[in-house]
Amino acid sequence: MKKIVIVASMLLTGIAVMAGGDIVPIETGVVSATVNAPCRTGDVYIEKDADLMWQDELYKDHEEGAYKNGRSAGKAGSLNHANKYCRSLNYAGYSDWRLPTVNELINLHNKNDILQYSIAADFWSSTPDKGNKYWAVYSADGHPYKHNRGDSQYIRCVRCLGDAK
Repeated sequence: MKKIVIVASMLLTGIAVMAGGDIVPIETGVVSATVNAPCRTGDVYIEKDADLMWQDELYKDHEEGAYKNGRSAGKAGSLNHANKYCRSLNYAGYSDWRLPTVNELINLHNKNDILQYSIAADFWSSTPDKGNKYWAVYSADGHPYKHNRGDSQYIRCVRCLGDAK
């Protein structure tokens, strides 16, 4: 076993010497291959083609409980709670967050595996339907569904990049 450790150490040292000492750890916080590619920085997702920044934050147990039990807490709750939550959100250094439209949510969820914190559930949109119903988008299939304003759904806020690129 000792010989294996010594050989492995010598091999790694040889690789470092041959690389000229320019071995640099890969930065995992930002992924951007082309100018129009999506970008991840910390807990936001930047959708460059739509000029949007998405909140991408872990959903906690109390939010799951609120969702399942028809209550409002954190990133889950009624439409009124969702609107208040996004308007008062101060996240990633920005305070101009809002509830996304149904089309913005559909476009987001049609892009596979882009969010760090994803959950298969309905997410509120700011788009009304007839009566007291609003559209929510089921993240697993990207389809919109109508819900009563008092229903508890998950919340994912968005902001326009505009001049803040």
